[in-house]
Amino acid sequence: MASAKASRTHPLSATHEHYLRALWQVRTRRGYARLVDLARELGVASPTASVGIRPLEAQGLVTHDDQRFLMLTPAGERVAREVHHRFAVVYAFLRDVLGIPEKAALDEACLLEHGVSGATTERLLDFMKLMRADRGLRKLFQQRFAAYHRDCGPSD
Repeated sequence: MASAKASRTHPLSATHEHYLRALWQVRTRRGYARLVDLARELGVASPTASVGIRPLEAQGLVTHDDQRFLMLTPAGERVAREVHHRFAVVYAFLRDVLGIPEKAALDEACLLEHGVSGATTERLLDFMKLMRADRGLRKLFQQRFAAYHRDCGPSD
């Protein structure tokens, strides 16, 4: 089995991160995950999911149990949880702070989760927690943001 270090020497693509998060979500919801369950979660055919999962197996992030259910290794689960955390924070920010409609916020968070750093994710989370904790600031922000309209004038 490949070490966790192997996964760090080969950066994961957005697709691979998406596979890990989808596998984690299926296992969390159902307690197990078959290839067909993963394919359904991703909206792809089973052969596509099979090809997509191979590099993750080679990097030691995904394995199979005795019954051929897909399993995340500890390293794979760590990455999947990190990706899910980035997704959840970006989704909440888009929906709750910026007021992006739910479907668009879901779609865009799915794209952005792969490009936003952990540090930026944590600052977004800090901002949302501040807004939640400080009612006066939240009210002022919401009023000012709702009334704000960009102009085409020069910016600083």
